[in-house]
Amino acid sequence: MKYDAETVKQWAGDSQWRALRAEFARYGDHGYSRWSAPSFWALVIHRLQRGCPWAPLRIVKKLFTLATLIDIHPNARIGPGFLIVHGGPLWIHADTTFGADCSILHGCTIGAMHEKTGATIGDHVSIGCHATILGRVKIGDGALIAANTLVLCDVPAGCTAIGVPAKNLPRMPYN
Repeated sequence: MKYDAETVKQWAGDSQWRALRAEFARYGDHGYSRWSAPSFWALVIHRLQRGCPWAPLRIVKKLFTLATLIDIHPNARIGPGFLIVHGGPLWIHADTTFGADCSILHGCTIGAMHEKTGATIGDHVSIGCHATILGRVKIGDGALIAANTLVLCDVPAGCTAIGVPAKNLPRMPYN
């Protein structure tokens, strides 16, 4: 499969299997060896837990989290084509929703420890390293969350959030 960021959402739909195939293709497009990338395996375990809440899989996930520091809650909804650019530490809250074709770097915290505090993140969003998104905020499509940013309020589509606390600026280029 050739990865296409524009059509991945329609192609994958709600299928965890197709979402995983899209991530497999995206990792390949970015030069990762896929099978040896711990971040890819974190997504494999997450997709398996979403599709089949099998009890022994929880133990596998816990051991994997201890080894890699990548903790994606099984209830988090992650769109197809998700890319974890580097490994952990990474923590994603249960009520968090990611759109299609998002990427995230290491050291990020999405959501807080309290109930019902996950963020809603749109399509094609890039989150820089050590960024923290707390509370029930909405991140618009195509937004960029800069490194070391603390997001406490909504970020409009196509904007760049930068600073502590985050300020919204027009979209800055990101490679």
